[in-house]
Amino acid sequence: MKFHRVLLFTSIQMDITPVGDDLHVLLTCGGENRLGCTAFSTPVTDTDPVECETSVITDVDNPEDLFCPYIAESLCKKTGQRVLCTGGIFVENPDEHQIDKLYENVDEMIMDWVHFLD
Repeated sequence: MKFHRVLLFTSIQMDITPVGDDLHVLLTCGGENRLGCTAFSTPVTDTDPVECETSVITDVDNPEDLFCPYIAESLCKKTGQRVLCTGGIFVENPDEHQIDKLYENVDEMIMDWVHFLD
């Protein structure tokens, strides 16, 4: 399922695909389409609320690289599923307000998915 938001400074899209009992998220944003980060989050057994362990692979050191781990962990905690998130958010020199807006919209798309499952 595709979730898309258009912001004043960019657009952001999350494609969420069930893979068996797991989820794959492809995150794209900005003018540069390339993979900047991969995060794999797995639920820790016998934890309530759900806790997750997350592994991250990244090739660049940008604040935007934190979005894949954030998405993987958030979806893992909310669904109890293993989540692999790949992609990146590429906004040139984002300021704090823009990063906050990106997180706000990512949170809305995560909740759209969770409500879709209900």
